[in-house]
Amino acid sequence: MRTLILLLLSILAAGCDRDSGGDVAGASWDSKKNLAEIENYQGYISQILSEVVIKNQCHGSPETWAGISQHFEDIFRSFAFHLEVLEGHTVALSGFGLEASFKNRELLVKKNGNTLIRDILPSVFAMHPMWLGIDELGGVPVIMVVNKSRSSTGRYFVAIYALDGTPLYRNILIAWQVWDIEREANNIDILGCGETRRITKKGSHA
Repeated sequence: MRTLILLLLSILAAGCDRDSGGDVAGASWDSKKNLAEIENYQGYISQILSEVVIKNQCHGSPETWAGISQHFEDIFRSFAFHLEVLEGHTVALSGFGLEASFKNRELLVKKNGNTLIRDILPSVFAMHPMWLGIDELGGVPVIMVVNKSRSSTGRYFVAIYALDGTPLYRNILIAWQVWDIEREANNIDILGCGETRRITKKGSHA
């Protein structure tokens, strides 16, 4: 009976997609190969960008941290252009002459039929749509994307590209490190519970 109860609790935990995130027992739903893929993932940051981690006063509850809470589909609401859902069919990125799609873990961005961005995400990012925002970072127009694994895995894929497709930033973060994203003129802040990752174009003032 105890085994049955534990199994049911594990299923319920794995089915809950909107938790505060992190490494929880349900991670066993992913194969060792898939977990190793994200643990060994090599992040990237362009030489034109800098990244600093700033500690913040988060106590684990949205109400206790300056009114900041977790965001999902509207995580790019501070960007001039954003898509709440990018999944399956191709979507025109109005005003930029671009088309984007996300299917079978593959992110594609094209212009006039030419592929600018083709990224295949690790296997754990097969459950949710991609979220996408476009704006400027230190005067440079950029595309930023975020994708969420299942809650039991507790990971986020975060990437930034120039509009010509040049990769500027790629990383896999733990869910508690990606509560929200805030864009200002010279920096993009990835707001987490306990730390803020500030990404700045070198030569601009955050």
